[in-house]
Amino acid sequence: MLNGHGDDLHLIEGEIKHNFSSNVYYKGCPKVLLDVVSKCVNQIQSYPSPSASELNVLAAKKFQLNSEQFLFTNGATEAFYLIAQLFSNKRAAIVAPTFAEYEDACKIFHLNYELIASTELKKTNADLVFICNPNNPNGNVFSKDELEFLFQQKPETTFVIDEAYIEFTTRIESIVSLTAKYSNLIIVRSLTKTFTIPGLRLGYVVSNASNIVKLLSLKMPWSVNLLAIKAGEFILENYDALQFNASELLEETTVFKQQVAQLNGFKVIESNTSYFLVELLHKSAKELKHYLIEEHQILVRDATNFKKIDGEFIRLSTQSKEANNILIKALKAWD
Repeated sequence: MLNGHGDDLHLIEGEIKHNFSSNVYYKGCPKVLLDVVSKCVNQIQSYPSPSASELNVLAAKKFQLNSEQFLFTNGATEAFYLIAQLFSNKRAAIVAPTFAEYEDACKIFHLNYELIASTELKKTNADLVFICNPNNPNGNVFSKDELEFLFQQKPETTFVIDEAYIEFTTRIESIVSLTAKYSNLIIVRSLTKTFTIPGLRLGYVVSNASNIVKLLSLKMPWSVNLLAIKAGEFILENYDALQFNASELLEETTVFKQQVAQLNGFKVIESNTSYFLVELLHKSAKELKHYLIEEHQILVRDATNFKKIDGEFIRLSTQSKEANNILIKALKAWD
């Protein structure tokens, strides 16, 4: 496990007033969802269902698929570990730079894996390929047509498409519907980023029924806790009403990126999401992170531990206008 590949707030001593290191939606969990979870606290005296299967029915209704095509997990991370276990001792390719848990899962279950650039996808002969779409940390995207081409050209390769941030872009849409068409497609999604409930750990797999049965056979019972199940039920029944406006968030991001780009020594890398990389042209990302914590109680993501990233980079995720302006002032003051 790599500490610091996500929100490392738990490692920081003292108060953090503004957290730009986490990619969850900055306005927080909807109050109505918090209220639902709060009212269910007394129910933790009973066991949850072993596989959270009640969520399958609601997800199937939302996505117009069969309930047998879903498997709910303890965050998206459990899904990646289950998939790696299913393909234990086989060959994997990971499109990098990207989320570190794909690599960690491959290590634990002894997959012979390689980190590849997106341009190398057509050449890989791996049994399993991990693609984050949109990608973390750079916000790059693959179109539906690009992905379908891969599925068709490589029917013996299983593609894991991580859509944890699919609602943080307007450039592409989910390809969940394609799971009914391609047996070599496994989609992993998360409810924690969009609805700001990372502490509850709730993700899910969408694939054909055969793949789900295989994954379910490896899954430990009761990995999804009761409060997460209750939150999931409410979210799936009220998805559109609870979901944030992506266009509005990306408009805020455009302004924020322009502010950062105008600073001397900072280069904003193009992104299709509300999070983006910033290259430090003259100084250290580690030093900047330390300065912001100590002097301004601001946390940013030091992106230098992402493999296949060469140089000094931080990752920022759009926050409120007020918080964004406070960060800009702090960056201006850094010398």
